[in-house]
Amino acid sequence: MEETLIRVLLINPPALNTVIENPDEQGGEFLEADAFGDFPPLGALYVLTHLKEKTDHECLFKDCVAERTSYPRLREYIREHRPDVVGITSFTVCLVDACEVARLVKEELPGTHVCMGGHHPIAYPKEAAELENFDSIVVGEGEIAFTELVECLARGEDFTHIRGVYTRESIQPHLANPITDKRFLARVNVPAAYVDDIDALPIVDRSFIRHLRYQNILGVTKDLATILSSRGCPYRCTFCDVPIKSYRERSAQSVVDEVERCLMMGYKEFRFYDDLFNITEKKIVSLCDELDRRGLKIVWDFRGRVNTVTRESLARAKASGLRMIAFGVETGTDEGLKILRKGTTTAKVRKAFEICRELGILTVADYIIGQPFERSVEDVKRSIDFLIGLDPDYAQISVLKLYPNTEMYDNAVAKGVVAPGRWQDYSRSPAKDFVVDHWDEFLDLPTLVSLQKYAYRRFYFRPRYILRNVIQTRSLVEFRSKVNGVGKLLGKNLRLS
Repeated sequence: MEETLIRVLLINPPALNTVIENPDEQGGEFLEADAFGDFPPLGALYVLTHLKEKTDHECLFKDCVAERTSYPRLREYIREHRPDVVGITSFTVCLVDACEVARLVKEELPGTHVCMGGHHPIAYPKEAAELENFDSIVVGEGEIAFTELVECLARGEDFTHIRGVYTRESIQPHLANPITDKRFLARVNVPAAYVDDIDALPIVDRSFIRHLRYQNILGVTKDLATILSSRGCPYRCTFCDVPIKSYRERSAQSVVDEVERCLMMGYKEFRFYDDLFNITEKKIVSLCDELDRRGLKIVWDFRGRVNTVTRESLARAKASGLRMIAFGVETGTDEGLKILRKGTTTAKVRKAFEICRELGILTVADYIIGQPFERSVEDVKRSIDFLIGLDPDYAQISVLKLYPNTEMYDNAVAKGVVAPGRWQDYSRSPAKDFVVDHWDEFLDLPTLVSLQKYAYRRFYFRPRYILRNVIQTRSLVEFRSKVNGVGKLLGKNLRLS
């Protein structure tokens, strides 16, 4: 059948109705890690870039979060551009907004094919496929699957043979005969789309977002580019819901090709946003060797684990421009680290931060309070004592949130801390008043939020810490970012007297 060229729009929905994770006493959201900045939706951009490279269809992208797009403005955009296919990227905690975008599209253009991709269909394929206003979903990695879907739609052909692409009807036989794919979380029980060779994927086309400026309060410029050098995480931390467990690396050559392309576009700062960047010492050294071979000295940082840190690899990275590492510390006791299955000890954590301090690498400690092994206020405060003693340059302190498809959540259901089926009900009928569960067996949520406030104040308002940060500030942008961050911190905390 002859193919017709069509117009395809991918949307990162507004974040106006995100699930409340840590409500304060007034019902609003308390300070969380996402208050530290916004990042480009790389998953959706990978999908659209692949479609653009492999076909001649017209490709459009709308990041409603970065552009602060309201629903009336989005309606005008859709009315003006009249896409034939709309792809909506999604997270379960943002499902209300994803569904609202789909409803809006169908109101304006009833004949437009609306497809949901992203994290949510991986977590809840059955419920996602049955949602109103969605004609299809993509379960898994969408580059190849979505391109094949669009090609079938352009030719007027059936698309239900595509691995990972489902409708309300086509998913039913797979639900009746569930499978186990060890590359994904065990709950992904339908055949999912998967990319074996991520090096074969085209480099993200940032022309879709170059008019936008992404930054956060830990950065130094207004031109931040995020890069994925790998996919997946093989670790099994009990609280983590990263859906893809198989780990695939890109070559250092491919990664630095992307860096060079970003530099040509004017980007000045780089964040490696992998689920796990520093899986081995060799990976870091290979990247640095390639940067040096091309004569590139960039400002970069990454998210990583302490158990794979070595002084030699970090010294090499520092010489090639590494500015900062965000470590998932999570808690301050060996018992807690063992229960969380972090694969490390408090001694190794201290050593990693000592190495970074000696080398002049800034550190971020991601921390969680309200864990099931913290049975009293004193237990939480002892964990915070460890954080203060660690003395990182920044700390992001969360109250534990019990997300589905994690071992922690299953344990909470088994102990009666969480009622079973809540997330399935929400996924079938997303509601704005849904609130994430917390481990409140020993400490109730108001107490935990008060302890979060206590931890932030104790960490950030130390005179020595304030003086050190004034000395370390390198630019006006960084200074303004820090002032903005303190403003958020004070404003959020002062709502709790």
